[in-house]
Amino acid sequence: MFYQKKKTLLLFGYIVFFISLLYSNKITAQTAWPSQSWSSAVNLTSILNPSGIIELSGLFWNDVTKRLYTISNIGQLKVLQYNSVTNSFSLIAANSVSGGPEGITQANLNANEFYDIDENNYLIRKYTHPSDFSTLTLAKSWNILAAPSPMTNTGNTGPEGITFIPDSFLSAIGFISQSTGALYTSVKGMGGLIFISHQDQGYIWVFDLNPNVSNDFVYVGKYQTNKTESCDLAFDQTTGLLYILHNTSGNSLEVTNLTTTTVSGSIKKFVTKAEYAISNPSGTNVNIEGFAISRRCPDSTHVSAWLCRDVSSSEALSYQQDCLRWFKPFTAPGSCVNYLSLTLNVQMYLQGFYLGAGIMKPSINAVLYPLLCDTVVVELHLPGANHVLAYSSKSTISTAGTGNFTFPQIVAGSYYIVVKHRNSIETWSSLPVMLSSAFANYSFTNLASKAYQNQLKDMGGGVFALYSGDVNQNGVIDSIDVSVLSSKAIVFFTGYLNADLTGDSFIESSDFSLVENNAKLVITVAHP
Repeated sequence: MFYQKKKTLLLFGYIVFFISLLYSNKITAQTAWPSQSWSSAVNLTSILNPSGIIELSGLFWNDVTKRLYTISNIGQLKVLQYNSVTNSFSLIAANSVSGGPEGITQANLNANEFYDIDENNYLIRKYTHPSDFSTLTLAKSWNILAAPSPMTNTGNTGPEGITFIPDSFLSAIGFISQSTGALYTSVKGMGGLIFISHQDQGYIWVFDLNPNVSNDFVYVGKYQTNKTESCDLAFDQTTGLLYILHNTSGNSLEVTNLTTTTVSGSIKKFVTKAEYAISNPSGTNVNIEGFAISRRCPDSTHVSAWLCRDVSSSEALSYQQDCLRWFKPFTAPGSCVNYLSLTLNVQMYLQGFYLGAGIMKPSINAVLYPLLCDTVVVELHLPGANHVLAYSSKSTISTAGTGNFTFPQIVAGSYYIVVKHRNSIETWSSLPVMLSSAFANYSFTNLASKAYQNQLKDMGGGVFALYSGDVNQNGVIDSIDVSVLSSKAIVFFTGYLNADLTGDSFIESSDFSLVENNAKLVITVAHP
């Protein structure tokens, strides 16, 4: 009886094991490459160099500038510029960098800078350059073998890929620090985190860098992937999906939305949302090491992807001349549900410009633009740690105080609305505002409580305005602003100037009185 029971339990155990194995294979099984084959894709190698390229290892696509950044382990940066009219690329940069760079990314897509990962020296490096790429300057670096990072030197099987993920996506998904087990967004001022793919065991290592100070960083954690080797990363800033390129047991592409599951203890693993078997080039060299992808939203029918393979100088010339391929269209996974094209209508009055009855002076050009008051910047800041800037938009407000500020690509969620004007005190909304549809409104004019800590000037009759007088835009109205304005008032400056607090194009006694009175209150920026 006992023996029969034992046999039954054992049989049941086998059944459970095989069911779980089948289920496991089902959810992690690779699907077909969602684009054309390698041979059918566009060969871009000759644009980089007609003679061929060796050691090509990292790619990054900038959707704002329409540029494809490439980097090779022998220390070569090459940048291709896309021309939408001719649907073609041209080479705009060819520079040398030190060490053994394997991956490349950008944090600020509008800045003349980039980050690479140097596998030889285990360094994350920040380079700056002029707009024509005539020179490269190593601005900062971070040694990821140094404390607080627990990474060890595994020689030539070290860090290879790099990407930047903004806080807005980390906050939206509820990203968990493997190191602390708590929700995490950046605290070092970068506005997001750096993700590094590693060849050894395939982990993704995450760091929070201080972009202005070398070797100042927080170790956030390391996360398991589906493979024991990872060689490049790419992030889609519309779907919030991270692409992980694997170069082991056949080239594959893993996709995760940054959610994690606990494997054991504090060990966490990214939840895989999709995995693709990569279309390999013909021949014996199928060493795919670099991947980049364009944004899926708003136009999912014209997504592009790029792959590069690492070819050595001793290999056939035919390989060296076929290192970089452009795949289009690429059927990208993910949804645009959380992606938002936002028009935010913000109403505000400027204390010095206010005439009464809901009308302000037209300060830009009263003759040409009688209904335009001035130019204003509206920012959206995350409610998490350090209230990091997520998005910014510049537009004009009317003499009635209204302005439409467009944000083409944001993640739906709650943000502090921050208003900046050339001579007013920076003003924050009292609470984060949920932005989840194409249009939204916010007014700083009808209640003092609309601004953080009620920091609005009561103009009487239930009307409120931003305080005027922060002439030098340092976040406080004080004696320095008084001094700056006084020196200009003496010589009777005219024109569109920051010291013109009343918006009439003259710097005179009325401007001086306004800044002097507000300086006595020592008004400073109030924010959470």
